[in-house]
Amino acid sequence: MMGQFSATPSSSRVMFDEEDNNGLVLCDKYLPVEVLIEIFCHVDCKTLLRCQLVCKRWKMLMNHVWHKKTEWTLGKPFPWNDKMPWTVYYLACTKKPYERNLVKNHSGALYMKYWNLTQNGGHQWRVEKPPAGIPELPQTEPLFKDRQTCFATSYEHCTKVQVIILTDEGIHPHILDTYQPPIEVSEWYGCRWDCPAEYQLRVKLLRHDNTKIDEFLFREVLEGEKLNRWLKIAHVFQNYGPGLRRITFEHRGKDRSFWAGHYGSKMAGACVCVRNP
Repeated sequence: MMGQFSATPSSSRVMFDEEDNNGLVLCDKYLPVEVLIEIFCHVDCKTLLRCQLVCKRWKMLMNHVWHKKTEWTLGKPFPWNDKMPWTVYYLACTKKPYERNLVKNHSGALYMKYWNLTQNGGHQWRVEKPPAGIPELPQTEPLFKDRQTCFATSYEHCTKVQVIILTDEGIHPHILDTYQPPIEVSEWYGCRWDCPAEYQLRVKLLRHDNTKIDEFLFREVLEGEKLNRWLKIAHVFQNYGPGLRRITFEHRGKDRSFWAGHYGSKMAGACVCVRNP
């Protein structure tokens, strides 16, 4: 009769038993756990999200699958423990946040995009293509292999900052709080052959409410043998404690002769790199 519906379950509900083959029999064929994990590792990340909803057996296997897939994707060992949220692995696989530069537009190829200009004195910030009055950027540095651009400052202080939200980049709070992976910050800096200059780098580790956890501050006067050459400053943050969520990378400079034009310090290759935990 139209409008009526009746259904009889094909079988009674079976309770999950870790000792039986539930979830391991596909198309009437038994697959050992090791084989099933290997198959899952070849599945794309979005499909894996659906796979872990299929049954309890598959859900139990998923952390092992995610861990193995993460190590495949990154090409390096990755931490494992029973309490690790699966989202740690998902973010590592999809965003690949480790061992890469998290600073956007590190040398001015996109002019001032992604940077907040907090001081723009004198003749203001400028991007030089290629750098003027100084040798080319080191070709041994991968960041400069196909790019010869740098930021240049003027005769009054020029300061700009970029904020890196680590969770947005794919680094899970569990990794930051539990493993505290080393964080390396670096930059190349220099000045012209004919004018001394000042350079400063300040990097802060911050909690989500912007309270400071740690800070690295470097200042240098570029004169004498430091003229007309590229120098590199680098620092590694370690054992910084729980709560880290964002990093501010701020650099500034000016010339010491108050000359019109861009005779101040030059900066390129700004880098913040979270090492594999």
